[in-house]
Amino acid sequence: MNNLGQFLIWLALLAVSASSVGYAVCNAKRQSDAARNAARLGFIAFAALVTIASMLLMHFILNHEFVYSYVARYSSRDLPLGYLISSFWAGQEGSFLLWVLLGSWLGLFLIFKTRDAEPQIMLIYNLNNMFLAVLLIKQSPFQMLPIAQPDGQGLNMLLQDPWMVIHPPIVFLGYAAYTIPFAYAIAALWRREYDGGVKPALPWTVFAF
Repeated sequence: MNNLGQFLIWLALLAVSASSVGYAVCNAKRQSDAARNAARLGFIAFAALVTIASMLLMHFILNHEFVYSYVARYSSRDLPLGYLISSFWAGQEGSFLLWVLLGSWLGLFLIFKTRDAEPQIMLIYNLNNMFLAVLLIKQSPFQMLPIAQPDGQGLNMLLQDPWMVIHPPIVFLGYAAYTIPFAYAIAALWRREYDGGVKPALPWTVFAF
């Protein structure tokens, strides 16, 4: 374990995995309130841990912690604040973290919108988040350099555009939101209620679009 940020990502993966186990138990035992509550707590912990990890990365960027490879590659001391913030999602690792972060926040709303289909929908939704968390561990923005650099390489000049500040968060919010209609669709097949998920999934689909 390299550092706190990496440790938080591992804990987030464990939390969403525990949530998935809870929902799997709910699917096996339909009236298991204890398993459902445990699954919800696991997902809330997942969202909290990812949020803290994201805040930590932003803290490292804003404070020019160039001992972190990601910070050194995508930010520098001379960047204006807007571009400094956007360096969070300038690379693949930060983009993955942003994706997981937005997905975890959407999941908090989804839990209380799914009603009796919650165990099926949230299990499918969790599997997607588990996959992204594994990718995030593999491509971590918290990898450290042997020696701290005096300054970073800075943001690519092609990315130094005002649209860079707002475009990626909107795109990744769409990516995260499109997982929800997918979860509704698979859950409908699972429950053999083939048109039951259309109406509740439609607002999510429009939002994602």
